[in-house]
Amino acid sequence: METQSSFVVDVHRLLVAAFFGCLAIELLLVLLDATVNYLHGSGSPAIRRLFNITREDGLASWFGVTQTFVVSLVLWVIFLVVRKVQGSRSQRVGWLILALFFSYMTIDDGAKIHERLGTAFKSSYDLVDPSVTDVGVAGSILHAYPSYAWQIVFAPFLIAMAIFLFYFLWKAMPRRIDHVRIVLALSCLVTAVGLDFVEGVTGGYNWITEHTGAGEIAIGHFSKSLEEFLEMLGMTIFLVTFLDYLMHINNSLSVRFLSSRTTSP
Repeated sequence: METQSSFVVDVHRLLVAAFFGCLAIELLLVLLDATVNYLHGSGSPAIRRLFNITREDGLASWFGVTQTFVVSLVLWVIFLVVRKVQGSRSQRVGWLILALFFSYMTIDDGAKIHERLGTAFKSSYDLVDPSVTDVGVAGSILHAYPSYAWQIVFAPFLIAMAIFLFYFLWKAMPRRIDHVRIVLALSCLVTAVGLDFVEGVTGGYNWITEHTGAGEIAIGHFSKSLEEFLEMLGMTIFLVTFLDYLMHINNSLSVRFLSSRTTSP
């Protein structure tokens, strides 16, 4: 005997809950980092590390990876819906590329791929004999570049994806509110990369310390805290944007469960 049951998700309420819920968590993570970790609100180093927003093994890192994973799942659903309603080939390919990109970002956030490949790239040239002057174009760029090596390796890919994402979403989502969200989300992520660049520059905080009197350690920590917050906020805006688009192309998101049961004669 086959039974059917279904429920309908109110995506509009989900949008509001997703945005304010994520924003509240992000602000709380920043606050806990400042109080429990930086100001030593806890006497336990292990507890401080748990709330340290700059660490890769803390609560903020886990939340960021989870959030990116959810965004990638929403994009996969959009791709499947677009394919089901027989959207244009360019639409299907575009959403597939975005789903794959954010899926990769989830893996990268969890495994820190870009940092490790950047370190490997830098190490390969650090092993070169200092007396060797001809280190090639890549080596010359690395030696002249003032910040982290991963930016040299991944910058072309990230710039290309940012341009594609902006162009594709601008055309796929014609509403003004969507355009505003796209610009805000990309602005958050680009600013976060800019802060990461400054962090990797020797003496990058000198101007701030000279004009504010704040210590370099404090400036560096809260700059990193702001960077992580902007990354999470950017993903939150993308999440709301994609959920809203999913609502408009599907009206209501219906999930149906089918189960087969055998009854005794």
